[in-house]
Amino acid sequence: MKQISYFLFSLVLLLPSCARQKSFEAASLSDVSILIDLNSVETVPLKLGNIRYVPLETSDECLIGRANKVLVKHGKIYVADFYQAMSLFVFDLEGKFLFKIARRGQGPNEYISFRDFDIHSNGDIYILDNHGQKIMVLNSEEEQLRQIKLEMYYPFSNLCVIDDKMYWAKFMHGKRVADLGVYDMENEQLTFLLKDEKFLYDIHVALTSYKFYYSPENTYYSPPQSEIIYALKSDGIYPAIGIKNLPIPPPEVMEEWERNKETQEFSIIYSSYFLEGMNIYETDYFISIGYTIGMSWRTLLYDKRSNSARIVLGEEYFYKTGSTNINGSTGKEFFNVVSFDPDNVPNKRILESREELKNWSEEDNPVISFFTLDM
Repeated sequence: MKQISYFLFSLVLLLPSCARQKSFEAASLSDVSILIDLNSVETVPLKLGNIRYVPLETSDECLIGRANKVLVKHGKIYVADFYQAMSLFVFDLEGKFLFKIARRGQGPNEYISFRDFDIHSNGDIYILDNHGQKIMVLNSEEEQLRQIKLEMYYPFSNLCVIDDKMYWAKFMHGKRVADLGVYDMENEQLTFLLKDEKFLYDIHVALTSYKFYYSPENTYYSPPQSEIIYALKSDGIYPAIGIKNLPIPPPEVMEEWERNKETQEFSIIYSSYFLEGMNIYETDYFISIGYTIGMSWRTLLYDKRSNSARIVLGEEYFYKTGSTNINGSTGKEFFNVVSFDPDNVPNKRILESREELKNWSEEDNPVISFFTLDM
């Protein structure tokens, strides 16, 4: 494993009155364990192995407006609806509804907003309440254990829990302050990471809502405009995957966009550059890396057995599973979240061909499709 010496950063306790910050030097392609050269990657058809569909139980008690984030951990399926139900729904692996966390309010055991969540290795549930400036910690029995107050810290958008550390992403205070930080829960200390200027342009592209991508063996993190994908550990961040010849906008282009954000919005979104949003999920045999060049979505599949990478077309995932993107991994399988459209021909074909989906209707909760790859 790469050692933390690849990075030059200091531990910084963020105080409300002042922040002692030193520069952070990001990794280079020579530091990564896996290097993929886009110029030597061929496009191949997608081949699926086994596929199974798990419809999530629907009842008056569990109506999901939209599955904004889904995790499969500890034998449960966790589905967060941040904007409509503002609740966390929990199902077993067969899709049976178990319970939900719905605590919207302004009391001490309630959240004003629900913007992210993660599940600790011990089963505890961490819920980010951005507007309430706190993180609520509940056990697997829904009992609240404690709160972590955030008044002294800059607002951030995402969290990831690893042992006694929490990684927080995309700190904003007028402008972006840092793209990543690690909070030591035992010592109540926050360290800013990824403070380099290249990560801090105040350009709101919003191609992806989330920064952390969870697989059983590794949690990955992809900074904006970066050819490096990092693995998060309790003792630090490590350069894990490098994408060579990724078309990242040069500094002069970023500076021009920064000066003319409003008039350049169309040019930014439809440019031929990679801006942000690597979706990285891993099974025993494959690493899937989804990314966008301009408005074109692509998926790299890295085969860990042959140390080789290929590109597959996202449309093929849609035809074969019902959804374009991979949304997570159980370690053995990838999964995605499907809300079928019976008027869509490929969706209709799937609905009619699968026994477990014949009673599914548009008013029902989404379906989780689990599948393996056969490349």
